[in-house]
Amino acid sequence: MMPLLRVFFLFALLAVGLPSSLSGAHAQAAARPAPKPSEEKALLVFPNPSTGIVHIAINGFEGRKLELRVLNVIGTVMYRETLTELNERYTRTLDLSKFANGLYYVKLEADNASEMRKLVIR
Repeated sequence: MMPLLRVFFLFALLAVGLPSSLSGAHAQAAARPAPKPSEEKALLVFPNPSTGIVHIAINGFEGRKLELRVLNVIGTVMYRETLTELNERYTRTLDLSKFANGLYYVKLEADNASEMRKLVIR
């Protein structure tokens, strides 16, 4: 039974083409230049899952007008704030403890960029 199982796994690996697809992905990643630290855009939401007190760290959007939103799973805006005059690293603490337990989305939108993260409130 074991030799048959080995043959099956070998066949599965060859059919999937794991080694060639990995080398192709590695070549694509190596060909793409890494963004400069000043160009990186980041939206961090922590802790996640949360009991309602949530910290939001924003990086790479300095000098832009941003719209910060918290949406529920059906897309209803539960919280909205317009942010202006951001410095390089901006952190905001939100008290969402009155929100019902469940899945939410934190969305940050600028003129030509958008970031979204999932947030679980327990």
